[in-house]
Amino acid sequence: MKIDVHIHTKAIKSGDAPTRQIDPKSFCDIVKSTDVKICAITNHNHFDIAQYKEIVEHAKGELLVWPGVELDVLEDNRHGHLIVIANPKDVESFNEKVTKLLGSIAPDNFATDITNIGRAFDEFDPIFIPHYYNKTPSISNEDIELLASSVSNSRRILKEASNSISAGIFIGHGHKTIYGSDVTNWNDYPSISQRLPELRLPVESFEQFCLLIERDDATIDTIRNKKFHQTINIDAPAIAKLQVTC
Repeated sequence: MKIDVHIHTKAIKSGDAPTRQIDPKSFCDIVKSTDVKICAITNHNHFDIAQYKEIVEHAKGELLVWPGVELDVLEDNRHGHLIVIANPKDVESFNEKVTKLLGSIAPDNFATDITNIGRAFDEFDPIFIPHYYNKTPSISNEDIELLASSVSNSRRILKEASNSISAGIFIGHGHKTIYGSDVTNWNDYPSISQRLPELRLPVESFEQFCLLIERDDATIDTIRNKKFHQTINIDAPAIAKLQVTC
């Protein structure tokens, strides 16, 4: 099971490649053809709830699709990007919050300070994923600490690396890290998806994933010890018909 926490479905800002644009059915057809089972829609300074709901409809339970947004951060002239991913159960309220935060500012011109983002979304207890180090435009350790101080649950802050190698280095230094495709061309997604993070435990919900990143031991043990039962009928010469459950 692979996860992609950084997906673009629209060319929103002037620098976005037109090949980021994809319709909901094509999106689901492509993602379903890969090992990605969890994905977050994170367009630049924009959330399209109608498109999100259509994607969820086409996903038909085969994919977990989470609502998100990638926001421009400006803190003392330091520019960075911060992804916010919400529980799909909160999608209506999340949409209202994003709309209010962005106001009438065009996506190309929008930027806000990091504590404002933290305060705006804290009530949803979302996942925050700041671009980190060589994932540009990155957010500094100082600004990540500001974010942590402005939210109730700093355990849901994950630093986004640019690739698996960087992620491995960050993890080795004690950072909670993840990375996504940041897809620019949907024709390339099947090959890009092969390099995405793989979850070693089967995740069935946003809440479960959050407990895993918070290192909730009870949740980890429950998933780890989950038993799968399958009945196999065996016919063999000279022996009775056997029924084996494993």
